[in-house]
Amino acid sequence: MPILSHAFPEPRQRAHVIGGWSAFSALALILGPLLGGLLLEHLGWQSIFLINLPIGLLALALGGWGISERKHPQHAALDPLGQILSVLCLGALTYGLIVAGEDGFGSREALTSLLLATLALLALIQVERRVQRPLVPVALFRQRPFAVANLASFILGFSCYSSLFFFSIFLQQIQGWSAADTGLRMLPQFVVTGVVSMFFGRLHQRIPLPWLMVGGYGLVGLAMSAMAGFDAHTPYWLVGSLFCLLGLGMGLAVPATGLVVMACAPAERAGIASASMNALRQTGMSVGIALLGSLMSARAVQVLSESGAAAGFDGAAELARQAVTEHRLPLHDPLFADLYGAAMTSGFGLAMALAGCASLLAMGLLLGTRQQAVREPAGSPGTRPAR
Repeated sequence: MPILSHAFPEPRQRAHVIGGWSAFSALALILGPLLGGLLLEHLGWQSIFLINLPIGLLALALGGWGISERKHPQHAALDPLGQILSVLCLGALTYGLIVAGEDGFGSREALTSLLLATLALLALIQVERRVQRPLVPVALFRQRPFAVANLASFILGFSCYSSLFFFSIFLQQIQGWSAADTGLRMLPQFVVTGVVSMFFGRLHQRIPLPWLMVGGYGLVGLAMSAMAGFDAHTPYWLVGSLFCLLGLGMGLAVPATGLVVMACAPAERAGIASASMNALRQTGMSVGIALLGSLMSARAVQVLSESGAAAGFDGAAELARQAVTEHRLPLHDPLFADLYGAAMTSGFGLAMALAGCASLLAMGLLLGTRQQAVREPAGSPGTRPAR
């Protein structure tokens, strides 16, 4: 993104180009589940990792051929301790949330990991305040629009990007589709995201940027909250419609967030500002999968334990744990399979409800900052004087 901002300094051009960048990201999301499902069915799970090798080499070659380098060595992050602490914090947090989903948040292993993550985070904050060239741009986070936009980016990763994991579970384990069929049924979301992103520049000329952000996060929250009502018998026209609504929200939220973050940073700090936004989005996705996945599993185990005991299954609690966390179901038992589907539906609904609430929270935060001046270059489309 900083490369695009440097190559296209004119505001209207920049809005169009960043919209196109978001559209190509959506194209990757279109091809990923579809190609991944086909590879998984025909070549095995190893192929979905090996395919990244030729893709990475192609990206490296294209980057070397078509991207002009821009250096600001005096502003480059030189912060090995901050890097170590950030990796330790995220790794311990993710591991702790995963363990908590299996053994409960009161387990010693989960508590130890979460405590370690907290200590690493506190140490990281102290280090970043003192180091001369920090990994995290603390000074930029003092600007409320920059801080809120980055928090919104984290929430977008937490709710929207992590949802691909939960949609796969819903379509395969609850509705019974194959991996390839699941990829096909997820296409509407990414197609709409790509189309909206391509036209984002034109929208930005007519609608103020803060309202595009608010609308995008609001649509994401609305769609995901509605998905909390999905079950095994939800017709695909409804599933697909909400996927399209989610794609519409993403098509607005992703480029708008990027533009706000880049507008808040001086040119020499554009790289670290963009890196912070993307790192927070990826962190949000990791935390979303771990935390929402843990809560989904815990809810499913609880519901299946209770319904299994009521149906007369011996050792219902252990059967539920094995079914949900290890996907080991009693063979040829349609009653237990039905109970399992209902329990997973309950867990999925909880995860979607929380993801939707998080996105609506981001919308509320953005509403509170929409009238604060976001420093865009003169002549930026959609700029309005603060009232």
